Amino acid sequence: MTDVVSRDSRRALAPEWRQWLVENLLRGTAPEDLVAELMGAGVPEARAREAVAVEQAEPHLQGALRAVQRQRKLEGLLDVYADLHRQGASPAQVARHASLSPEAFFARYYFQNLPVVLGPEAWAGGPSASAWAVEQVAELLGSDSVCLPLFEDARLASLRDTLTLPRGYVADPARASEPKLWWTPGGAEAPLRVSRHNLLLGQVQGRLELSLVPAFEWMRVQGADPEGRAPFRLEVALAPGELLLIPVGWWYALHAPGACVGISFEGFATPARNVRWADLDGEPELTPFPG
Repeated sequence: MTDVVSRDSRRALAPEWRQWLVENLLRGTAPEDLVAELMGAGVPEARAREAVAVEQAEPHLQGALRAVQRQRKLEGLLDVYADLHRQGASPAQVARHASLSPEAFFARYYFQNLPVVLGPEAWAGGPSASAWAVEQVAELLGSDSVCLPLFEDARLASLRDTLTLPRGYVADPARASEPKLWWTPGGAEAPLRVSRHNLLLGQVQGRLELSLVPAFEWMRVQGADPEGRAPFRLEVALAPGELLLIPVGWWYALHAPGACVGISFEGFATPARNVRWADLDGEPELTPFPG
């Protein structure tokens, strides 16, 4: 065990012990428990109480505590949604519709942040199978999985000329629907990643297997569940001609038993633009000035 007091000053706690104090105060540990731990490590009671009081009074700690409390409230709200989901009769599978009007699609799924699979009828069967043949796409793009904007890559000109839109569901004309080509070689897998906006994924060639995790399972995806519970998952497989709505904030993982070609759309037939979950690594906003 490292020395509790600093070598520079026999009164001050060593930096690593100060860090230990701050971490546990942020976690909500009772000050009396921290005093007892310090005393057990050999710190006199008066000095232990003083050390805890000094850290509690630090302005830096007070600011950090406010930020942590806000995060805990958000995490608690997500847990409430997760508990309600487990208590209810929520389906264990993604809903499928051979025929679903655009109005019902948006009202029941898009705006409710729920996934759904649409049958080939919604896409008029999808693009021409011959124009989007696996062999042809592999020759254009190689052997690695890629996701490319259809209107920004010259190699894809012959494919975008034959693009068919699921009209009524995505924006028109084609460029406004923000289509991307997904090329996934056979046997390829992709681990869970979050969808930062609503995504309509259409399968053109091959079968694609996906695992979906609801947005409210954020803590369990991060491995931060106090009870060690795994996140709830929905398994779904897409056949050629089918479309899957991956809602914003949901996680998804992919597995391609064989080579797959798909198209995703990010521009929808709605008056407002597609919502986006802000990048957590982006520029933070300043909090208001004190006073």
